[in-house]
Amino acid sequence: MGPLGKPSPHGPAERERGRLFPLARAQGEGGRGVRADSSGEVRFAYAGPWPTLLNLRTVVAVHAVISSALPRPSALLDDGRFRQLAAAIGHIRSLHPARAFRRFRLSAAGADSSVFSRFRERLATATGLVETEEPGELLLRVRRGPDGQFELLARISPRPLAARSWRVCNLPGALNASVAAVMAGLTHPSPGDVYLNLGCGSGTLLVERAAIGPARRLIGCDVDPAALACATQNAEAAGLSSVELEAWDATALPLDTTSIDALTVDLPFGQLVGSHAENAALYPRLVAEAARVARPGARFVAITHQSRLFERSVGANHWEIAERYQPRLPTQAGPIATAVFVLRRR
Repeated sequence: MGPLGKPSPHGPAERERGRLFPLARAQGEGGRGVRADSSGEVRFAYAGPWPTLLNLRTVVAVHAVISSALPRPSALLDDGRFRQLAAAIGHIRSLHPARAFRRFRLSAAGADSSVFSRFRERLATATGLVETEEPGELLLRVRRGPDGQFELLARISPRPLAARSWRVCNLPGALNASVAAVMAGLTHPSPGDVYLNLGCGSGTLLVERAAIGPARRLIGCDVDPAALACATQNAEAAGLSSVELEAWDATALPLDTTSIDALTVDLPFGQLVGSHAENAALYPRLVAEAARVARPGARFVAITHQSRLFERSVGANHWEIAERYQPRLPTQAGPIATAVFVLRRR
């Protein structure tokens, strides 16, 4: 069984996989290197302990390829393959507390066919899990594999890895935690950092930066009292006692010039939060203020849906664009295109 990781963005997730899994090797291209396909998936063979896979922070979810090279979906009903699936499900369930899995969901084209109906009935009987059309703890997917034949995948966690246990308070438009982990890592964290998260919202970037390692100071600021209250709850749930949460305007910070080593921001997209007109005024002022408080060489990582506006704002300040990624973030209305900028203070 070869796991599939769903990274966001690609590069940092691949580097994390490479650091953590010396027993993993890439599938395809003779096993040389790791490549994400156009959907963002990374395929790799893995011979290590599965609990280690559950510790990935820059990966949205990990799926095990249970069966592959199936000529047709009906092959899933073969006794040998079904026993293999039942054993894999048993192993996945053993990685988690009892009763963590109560329901299963099958995602497949033609899921209402007689073949899949028999498969779901047999699966319910074998596992004792209840079928649901809602998001279930056990997610199974049947789809075409890279060879054009069918494959069966199973997610190895009851929730996506991006669904962090510390998130006890949520806000509309809150940043995906796996993306936040990538962004925090792109600041090149150091124990001596004074780290500032502008417009911290529910605290996702702060918590994910703290998870990477210590810092001299971890500061989050927001003008919304409800956001600060939400961030406080999440920081406490994550066991963080040293995070500083301040009611500061990100465009007029009460901080000394060149006092910050690393900055991050999840900018308003002008959809759920803010508007395009408001952003046109906000972005240049925020980027300029970030440049004032950043020390030379500091890195500033920002995510936005309005990349052109952000680039224009950067051009008028003391920043240079060091890196740029273009992840697609899942939303209830479907994936949306975003840009993650890594700036370096000149």
